[in-house]
Amino acid sequence: MNNAQEKNVKQHHLQTLGSALLFFISLTVALPAQSGNINYVGSSTIGQFMQDAAQVYTDSTFSIETLSESSGGELCAYRGNCDLGGVARPVNERYLDKGVVATLIGYDAIAAIVNKSNYVKEMTSCQLSGIFSGAITNWKQLGGSDRPIKVYVPKETSGTYKVFKQAVLRHQDYGKVNKITPDIQIVSKVSDNEGAIGQISVALIGEGDSVVPLAIDGEICSIRNQTYPITRPIYLLTNDEPKGEIKAFVDWVLSPAGQDVVKKRYIGYNEGVSP
Repeated sequence: MNNAQEKNVKQHHLQTLGSALLFFISLTVALPAQSGNINYVGSSTIGQFMQDAAQVYTDSTFSIETLSESSGGELCAYRGNCDLGGVARPVNERYLDKGVVATLIGYDAIAAIVNKSNYVKEMTSCQLSGIFSGAITNWKQLGGSDRPIKVYVPKETSGTYKVFKQAVLRHQDYGKVNKITPDIQIVSKVSDNEGAIGQISVALIGEGDSVVPLAIDGEICSIRNQTYPITRPIYLLTNDEPKGEIKAFVDWVLSPAGQDVVKKRYIGYNEGVSP
């Protein structure tokens, strides 16, 4: 091979290499960025929102674990074992003092639910306290059928358990109750038992469920009723100030688009309900 031929071969190789490199670069630019995964742990009430958000927020994918409920959400955020913790009650000050950041995203209402066949559809807060403390044990004491009352509550780690106790029982303890996990199973328990009563986030009640939320002190149970007596704030927690992908998601949750998703089940964070 003479020098001229060798030069032509080298030029051809360089052109081929250059074309291949440009093709690789064009492929790299054209490929969409792969979304990261956001790991959520905590409240099953907020877990419902996270599932709703996952349907419309496409910049990330989500892992959602709710068995540990609100207490688990606090702990995992403090330890940095999850990207987001969910707490459906006021956040424990000791975690905030250690740097955990709580972002208020909305407000929820807790319902006292009974079976649809139950004649009792409303009661006073004093009567409700009597049921959950064990002082009232039969529906006939409230003008209903002669039927024992079977009480269902979530486990202690649930925000629902603690908020309901503070709002309804105040300084009393729960009486003889059946603790259920996950929270949503309380709906099934009450649906299957005409003498049952339970406490549950309104976000977990489906339109087809055979349960009815009680009116308390004349106030209809609704997140839109600001005078309903059993409401609570809901928070997303991070180990520190959210950054990067987590900050982008939290910012979206607080945006009009994110709040539209929140309002499918709750009231928005800026709509004037007091925690």
